[in-house]
Amino acid sequence: DWMNVTLNVKIDYDLEAHPLQIKTDSAVGSNDKLKVLLYTAADSYIGYIVCFYSTTSTSTTPQYYIYPCSSYSTLFPETLPEEQDKVWTITRTDTALKVECNGVEVINYIFSESTVANCDRWSQ
Repeated sequence: DWMNVTLNVKIDYDLEAHPLQIKTDSAVGSNDKLKVLLYTAADSYIGYIVCFYSTTSTSTTPQYYIYPCSSYSTLFPETLPEEQDKVWTITRTDTALKVECNGVEVINYIFSESTVANCDRWSQ
């Protein structure tokens, strides 16, 4: 079952035990964004992932950013499915953050490969 969410309200959810699924209907170029902030069970801030539906002067490909692991936004390594309606599945382990879009893996971010010092917070 899907539930509506309210902006800026924390939802008690164990992302390591169950993937989080989010439905969106944003079009590329809409400047919409999908942002998920993560906290530990003790309510300590870990970081966030944001997906940008905006385009730039040099790219029409949506981008993502993982804070604090990334220094800048990055083009998705895989082409996103063309459908405007998307189901994003986010999975976190001690070592990686994985994101699927309509069943296609589009991010497999390995925390240890980051050159940013605070990225190890995602392993908490």
